[in-house]
Amino acid sequence: MKKNLIPSLIIVIVIFCFLNLFSTEKPDLEMFEGKLKIMGGEWFIISDGDFFQLNLASEEFLKENNIILTSKEQFRAEGVIIEEVINVYRIHYNDSIIELRDISGNPLWQEEKQVGHFHVNPKKCIGCRLCVSVCPTDAISMVHGRAIIDADKCIDCGICENGNGNYKGCPTGAIKKQE
Repeated sequence: MKKNLIPSLIIVIVIFCFLNLFSTEKPDLEMFEGKLKIMGGEWFIISDGDFFQLNLASEEFLKENNIILTSKEQFRAEGVIIEEVINVYRIHYNDSIIELRDISGNPLWQEEKQVGHFHVNPKKCIGCRLCVSVCPTDAISMVHGRAIIDADKCIDCGICENGNGNYKGCPTGAIKKQE
């Protein structure tokens, strides 16, 4: 009986991977409103008694877009909560909406630190989570079934793309170093 289940299980896995590969699902962004607070150089939002760290853009990008954040000011943003940190996609500021990330969660700003970091192609990512488990700095997380790499945490070790001996690297080639 177990021998009959194996081909069925393989077919289900292949179908799941195929559907994930061609899905271009946009993330379900939540609106967050509350007061800002800065602690240890990191921004937080206090909203309805909840307290979340904000993963924003670089200070240079914020300044270029005339966004000057101050503690205790009212703040509105759209984003996704990843491990109790809000990955901010859009900021609502002075009657404008400033985009910080694309639909895959990749930053839209450029800074020196980002050059050479690794990037995930969401069309190739199958959501296997192998890269998440091997990343030594926890720079990779999953958003709506796709891996994203936090450039601020990435140390360019290349394990996610090329492997480390036990792990052979991204099985679909979805992770590449940015040039």
